[in-house]
Amino acid sequence: MAVYNHRSSTTESVDSPSCTCGQCPRSNVSKRIQLRIMAGAKQSMDDLEGEAKSCDEESLDSELIEQQLYPCNFVPPDAREPTKEALLGAHDILLIIHISLQAGVIPSVRSIRRAYEIEKEQFPHVRDFLACGGSIPYILEELTSQVEGDMRGEAYHEDTEELLEALERVPPCALDKDLSHWRRALDI
Repeated sequence: MAVYNHRSSTTESVDSPSCTCGQCPRSNVSKRIQLRIMAGAKQSMDDLEGEAKSCDEESLDSELIEQQLYPCNFVPPDAREPTKEALLGAHDILLIIHISLQAGVIPSVRSIRRAYEIEKEQFPHVRDFLACGGSIPYILEELTSQVEGDMRGEAYHEDTEELLEALERVPPCALDKDLSHWRRALDI
């Protein structure tokens, strides 16, 4: 298991590029950024599910959480007695993000919370994640940081064939490497 523990220091500048493809939503989050976020969420969901399956029934190895080893970095380092169910709760939040983006909606903390509250049966472990001290903004920040690292060539995940094919179908845009609009839309 590799260590993944970096935080972005990216700040939006006045010289931030604007859409050049004509297909970006009002949020100016390019379609390619959305595809990369979806791919990052999917890979992380798969990895969180795998990690949860390998955990004992009681709790997670506290060392994995404290050292923020991937995919346990989705559970905050100061989490209170995180459980396997908390990992699955992080998975469920990433699933809501993925579903939102598939529907063409840029998720927000509020929309993710609303989706969870309406569909509690579909996302049963979000409560466990939140109860141990996890938060939706924390998940959004971790996912964004992971995608930023991948885009800088510090790839934690290799681009899948599915992602590469999807990226080929979308026209390039000046916003394709700019996550500042995504951060602003999420307010992170």
